Amino acid sequence: MHKLGVRTAVQRLNATRRYTAKSTKQTRRTGLKVILCFFVPYTGYALYVFISTNYEITRRERQLTNKDDLDFNNTLIKYSPHQVLGRFENPFNEYRIQTVYEFFFNRIVELFETNRGGVPRSKAQMDELMPIHKPFWEENRDNKEVRNEIVCEMKDFNSDEKVVGSEPIQHLSCTWLGQSCSVVVLDRLKILTDPLFSTFLIHPTVGPKRITDMPSKIENVPTPDLILVSHNHPDHIDENSLKFWGDDHPQKPLWIVPKGLATFMISNNVSNFIELSWWESCHLKIKGDHENNVYQISSTPAMHWSGRSVLDANRSLWCSFIVHKGNKPVLFHAGDTGFVHDLYKRIVKKYGSGVQLALLPCGQYCPEWHQRPRHINSAEVMEIMNDLNAQTVLGIHWGTFLLSGEYFREPKEKLEFLSEFNGLKERCFCPELGKTLDFSQGS
Repeated sequence: MHKLGVRTAVQRLNATRRYTAKSTKQTRRTGLKVILCFFVPYTGYALYVFISTNYEITRRERQLTNKDDLDFNNTLIKYSPHQVLGRFENPFNEYRIQTVYEFFFNRIVELFETNRGGVPRSKAQMDELMPIHKPFWEENRDNKEVRNEIVCEMKDFNSDEKVVGSEPIQHLSCTWLGQSCSVVVLDRLKILTDPLFSTFLIHPTVGPKRITDMPSKIENVPTPDLILVSHNHPDHIDENSLKFWGDDHPQKPLWIVPKGLATFMISNNVSNFIELSWWESCHLKIKGDHENNVYQISSTPAMHWSGRSVLDANRSLWCSFIVHKGNKPVLFHAGDTGFVHDLYKRIVKKYGSGVQLALLPCGQYCPEWHQRPRHINSAEVMEIMNDLNAQTVLGIHWGTFLLSGEYFREPKEKLEFLSEFNGLKERCFCPELGKTLDFSQGS
């Protein structure tokens, strides 16, 4: 009996070893299949994109007789949109391609960060650090909303005041609502930038969740005449905004979006939109307004990327916008961008210097090795302000979600320190949530 028991135990042990060996072989085979089916093709694709994009940048530079010449024809050669295998890529020397390896590696690293962003647990502390104001429309909710009828036409940018007018700007105000979402009122024209009215970016289970309250509910925001979308990341255009201001809204605001977003907009029940590629413009008029009052909306390049998921990455373009009243540059909305050494000088050469108000992102830059190709820091905000010769700069795109590693108030503190150091304290600063700031001349 004893020998039989030992023999049975040995047989079971051998069977277990054979099963383990077989399971190990199957695991190895599965791993090899994954490597052969995904990692090898994707790595080859990423290398191809990197090599072909760098080749295109070099080819464009060789066409320029003088790389420092800011002539617009040279700018078009250097900084026109570029596509590889149906996806847009950045034609900038400063850019470094982001692979899925880098993207997910950084997401994994974030899981092990403790007290990420340094957000206080106490709401009272948070309210003190990030005061939230009632926007002007919340204070005056009894006032009847003025509805404008907009006429829009695709046309090239024109600086001739005889064609587009040169009426003085009577009113300019801005209310920051978080991230890159702001309500800008330019005389009678109401502009909403990168609409975001969600508590969670992706899903309540997954997050990320807002770290500050929304200054205003979406239903209380004055209906914009125009909605500018710099790119389709969830923190720059959310489903709540698409649903609320889509075709079911009685006024159906006009959306201006980057090239390649038509399918996305239509699938979200939005048909009143215009796609703009880099350097394209459209002319807007308000019915009943002075016939010479023309607002020009122009799409300008940015160094970033697009996508709602891994599968649609870079299928659509990304951009910044410059808004003119007549031939006067009034508003520059950067959306999201990395720093390109000569881009803003070229924008000024084409669209004019001295924009009255520039909304520039100043957060989401840590860790620098990962974020710098796609986001600017406070020092680069100051450089862009100088290149644009902007009269006033508001630092936005911070203090709303934890999407990077820096202390959540660091972008504000750094930018305002640098602006004070350079004697620009009154012209370059970070706004407070919900506070309406008046930038009208003489105010």
